[in-house]
Formats: sequence, structure tokens, C-alpha cells
Amino acid sequence: AFSCNKQDNQAWIWNSVDGTIQSKHNGACLTWKAELEIWAGPLSDGSQAVVLLNRGNFGSETITVKWSDIGFPVDHSAVVRDLWARKDLGTFTGSYTSPKIDHHAVMMLKITLM
Repeated sequence: AFSCNKQDNQAWIWNSVDGTIQSKHNGACLTWKAELEIWAGPLSDGSQAVVLLNRGNFGSETITVKWSDIGFPVDHSAVVRDLWARKDLGTFTGSYTSPKIDHHAVMMLKITLM
């Protein structure tokens, strides 16, 4: 099973042996199950870009992003925006739980403290 390397912040890795380039993410990977991942990184306006990824091979799952995991105070409210749908999903306090995300699917959010 895939798991994130939280200590690696390189954008790309060049493997000179086989000539491949592997992408890395310069944000944080927050994983609690091998098949469900949360990737987050700060934006210039203080918001967090958050990617919810279901790497499972079947079914669909909800994924919860906790404010404490992305460096926000748990007692504060934040606006959650679905970047691909281009719409605000609402204001939430402490965390946001996604609708069910299909296997091998992704949801990309912008979370902004109020």
C-alpha cells in the first residue's frame, strides 16, 4: 500500500539509474489509512489548499479534514470551497467531512479561516 513520506519536501526526484522523474509535494501529507490521503499546503493568502484522495480499489469513502491537522485553530470557522466545482460548500467549525469520494478519485478544496 502507498503511504506518504511526511519528511520529504522536494518537488521532484530524479532517479539517474532508470532515468525517471518522480513528483513530490511540498505540502504536508496527512494519512490515517493507506488508501485515504489528505494533502495540504499553505496558499499565499493564508488559506490552505487541500486534496482529498481515495486510492482504494473499490467503493467510495468520506474523508474528514480536521483544522488541527492543517494548522488552524479547532474552535474557528472556515469557508470550504470546492476548487474544481468552483463553488463554496459552506462554513464549518473544527473540521470538514467530504461527500463520498469514489475509488481512485480526488476532491480539491480551498479552506479559508473566517
